[in-house]
Amino acid sequence: MDKSRIIKSMVTIMSIFGLFFTVYLILKNEHNDQQIYSEKEAIYLQSDAILAMEKAELLIQENKYDEGIAQYKVALAMSGGNDQIRQEIARAYRKQCILSDENCEDALLVYNFLISTYPEDEELILERLELHEYIGDSAGMEQDQDLLKKVRIGSLLDY
Repeated sequence: MDKSRIIKSMVTIMSIFGLFFTVYLILKNEHNDQQIYSEKEAIYLQSDAILAMEKAELLIQENKYDEGIAQYKVALAMSGGNDQIRQEIARAYRKQCILSDENCEDALLVYNFLISTYPEDEELILERLELHEYIGDSAGMEQDQDLLKKVRIGSLLDY
């Protein structure tokens, strides 16, 4: 094999390698740009979620429960499923249920979900117990009272 063929082969190999390396760098930079964009988008979504929560709180204070709950749901969607927002939704439904006999079932559904996720949260159990008392659900009241006893006994044993 003569030297010119070897040199041509080496140049071809280096060109192909250079092309692949260039494509790799371009794709890597695009990926980094997308990550930066995603981080910025997450920051904007988080701040929008906070604004939606603030608006929801004001609406709830004005007894505009349906509108306030809708804003909480917007905040929940923007935050990616924050359970603190779910707690606020449950509390808003509970207040609406107690004040106007509306959305009691929705309140129970959200409380059931939260308590299944946080079975040791005494505050959630007490709030659901109050809801069961209001709607006259004696079986639900008994269940919450039993759960509350277990949580309190468990917390005493932790000391």
